[in-house]
Amino acid sequence: MASKLARFSWLPGGLAAAVVIAIGRLIAPASFNALELTVYDGVQRTANVAAPKDIVLVDIDAASLSEFGPWPWPRGVHAQLLQRLHENQARVVGFTMPFGDSQNANETERVRAALALLEGSNLGKSEQAQQLRALLQASVNGVDPDEQLAMAIAAHGNVVLPVDVRLGGKAGESATLPARFFIDAASPVVNAAQAVSTARPPLPAFMQAASAIGHSYLPPDVDGVIRSDLTAVRTGRSLIPSLAAAIAARASAEPGEIKFDSPAALHIAQHEAPLGTHLTMRPQYLTPTAAGLIHYSYSQVLSGAVPAAQLRDKIVIVGFADADNTHATAANAASSVNLITASNVAAMLDGATYSRPITAVAVEWLAMIGVLLFAAFVLPAAGLGLGALATALVVAILAVVDIGLLGSMSLWIQLMLACVAALAGFAVYALGELIRRANVKSSGAVKDPTANLRTLGQTFQKQGQLDLAFETYRRCPLDAPTMELLYYLGMDFERRRQNQKAAAVYNYIATRDPNYRDLRARRIRVQDEPVAREPAPKPASKAPPMPRSERRGEERNAGSGAERSGPKSAGTGRTLGRYEIERELGKGAMGVVYLGRDPKINRVVAIKAIPLADEFDDDDLEEARVRFFREAEMAGRLNHPAIVTVYDAGEDQGLAYIAMEYLRGQHLSHYTNSERLLPPRTVMLLVARTAEALHYAHRQNVVHRDIKPANIMFNPDTDELKITDFGIARLTDTSRTKTGIVLGTPSFMSPEQLEGRSLDGRSDQFALGVSLYQLLCGQLPFRADSMPRLMQKIATEPHTAIRMVRPELPARIEAIIDRTLAKSADDRYVTCAELAADLRECAKSLEPARSATEHEWLLP
Repeated sequence: MASKLARFSWLPGGLAAAVVIAIGRLIAPASFNALELTVYDGVQRTANVAAPKDIVLVDIDAASLSEFGPWPWPRGVHAQLLQRLHENQARVVGFTMPFGDSQNANETERVRAALALLEGSNLGKSEQAQQLRALLQASVNGVDPDEQLAMAIAAHGNVVLPVDVRLGGKAGESATLPARFFIDAASPVVNAAQAVSTARPPLPAFMQAASAIGHSYLPPDVDGVIRSDLTAVRTGRSLIPSLAAAIAARASAEPGEIKFDSPAALHIAQHEAPLGTHLTMRPQYLTPTAAGLIHYSYSQVLSGAVPAAQLRDKIVIVGFADADNTHATAANAASSVNLITASNVAAMLDGATYSRPITAVAVEWLAMIGVLLFAAFVLPAAGLGLGALATALVVAILAVVDIGLLGSMSLWIQLMLACVAALAGFAVYALGELIRRANVKSSGAVKDPTANLRTLGQTFQKQGQLDLAFETYRRCPLDAPTMELLYYLGMDFERRRQNQKAAAVYNYIATRDPNYRDLRARRIRVQDEPVAREPAPKPASKAPPMPRSERRGEERNAGSGAERSGPKSAGTGRTLGRYEIERELGKGAMGVVYLGRDPKINRVVAIKAIPLADEFDDDDLEEARVRFFREAEMAGRLNHPAIVTVYDAGEDQGLAYIAMEYLRGQHLSHYTNSERLLPPRTVMLLVARTAEALHYAHRQNVVHRDIKPANIMFNPDTDELKITDFGIARLTDTSRTKTGIVLGTPSFMSPEQLEGRSLDGRSDQFALGVSLYQLLCGQLPFRADSMPRLMQKIATEPHTAIRMVRPELPARIEAIIDRTLAKSADDRYVTCAELAADLRECAKSLEPARSATEHEWLLP
């Protein structure tokens, strides 16, 4: 089940990313707006937009309200302000507070209150105070205050007034406005605008005197923050510009110069502003502390305290600036209507706006698709550690692009949803991976001693290593499957007439279930029957083994000076049989190799000594001794220049030994290190010579059984190559050590050798193919964390292609290796001679190594 689920490892992360994208773009598009808007606001707050020098704010602030009383003020006050601004040559004046109601009789009391405040105000006895008193007194005496303000508006000649509108529903009939205030636009533009449900225009007298009007609606987002300006709204089939658009038009161009070439762009004279949905513009908002922002109190301007030069040719925006009339914007939590309008006007005139081009949506979808593919395929391949780093990198890149484009180019590409999708994909993938690992760990604790260990025990049992199989089974829980395997193991011991070991197995089963099958009868039979032993055959060597009784008797003789674990002393030197030991050359899996000398002919030899009594149980010792001398005799019959010559074999003080020719050079395993690899041509020729030697041995019915680089000696000085350890592999094939260590090299074993089947020369060919692979690229074709997994790979799974490790190798060598490593022996070369011929042909296609001397590079 775990292996099947592993094929769908892309599901958790990819599915989570897909769900986030589907929610954010298809199901509930507003669900992730808060994150996008947070980034948008953060960039605006750090933008430090400078205010234009030609905009002046006249604030109706707390100081002004204390001088003229509570709102609304008499119209004469505004008329006096307009007169002051006209005298100071202000280019355009825009009011942000509405003038929608006519002055009535109740205003008389307000005027009288204003006169009383004026007497005690800072205006004092100035000329401006006298004019303001005259205007207010005229209102008390019955002069129409609306007419006074209308006359002041007309006198200035460039005043923009606000229209209070409400949006929603279908657009009604055109508001009662002069035609000159409407914008003519094509149907697509008109249909794109928001519809007006109700409108409260200024009084007709004011409209007749005003140069332009604009709606004062400020559209908040869902969180109540103002981030855009509706540049125009629809009433009937006409458009009313926003107050900011009307002020910008009057400040920079002739009336009527507001144009919409399409729903995506607003043109005011030579200025252009990009638009979004419903003709919205996203300005870069000013803050109250913006650099260059000019603003004065209403009372300051009215009193003449502001120099005329500060107002000349300026865009003057008049409106509320007290704490009760503020709104939250993207750049500031409390901005006055005056400041918001000024930001909108500046954005239209200076181009300080944010835009979302048509390609923005395409870029966003590409980013989201990329994140989806990343979460689905890259994360499972990278794993938890690299996956976390990769996810952090992806999120960082997307965030930097989002914030960078917004801050540097004023382009709003919304990539936060892709960031969330990437994080969600990794979070779900990581959670699933941790759960999977926990399950594997918990199941592994149960599975290892049952499934894996049982499989390993069965492998040992098939190979005849019954003692090691018993030790392996005992590490498993004594459940029904294990008891069945133990039962058959006991039967195998009985067939070998090893009744004591069979009894040990049956007694172990009885600790769980004494009545298991016919266990009682078998236990009685193996305990009553005597142990039969075959007489030891005569060794086939001129140096016969010492009788077991004599060897043990000498071991008990303390005065003999014999050492069971090493050569005995003879005179001033050490000897083994008739050979004088000079020094130890090295240790192998089953013994020690010494440098010796034959005193009879003064020949230097290498002696491999194996302590059979230490390596094998008593019941196996005689069989091991017989096999040792038989295989040594067969190896001694081999006479080939590439096979080490065996001179003699014998046994001395429990040490079985083989005397062979002494070789100089190094094992080919020295050249399996990736830093010491031989040239490919040299490797092919060396392996071809090895294959030819193996072909000779196979014709003599001798199978090496343990071919590997460590059993091939090579002397680059003399170009001499020798195969060693003929006769030793057969000894280790079906036996085990007392310590339970399996001898041999599983990485080089053929599938049939691992399964305990009969072998021929094609098994050596498989091992030689593994050696060729390792010598060419520095790694084994089959690798695993445990012996059962390694055996499974060798038996059932294909090896990694050699050219995936070293692509520069010729294609022909890959075909040769594939054939030698075939799972079935029938699919390999018929003989090693054919393999050698193919290797030599392949080597011809490669350039020689630096000179005509094949191994010159190895010489001093």
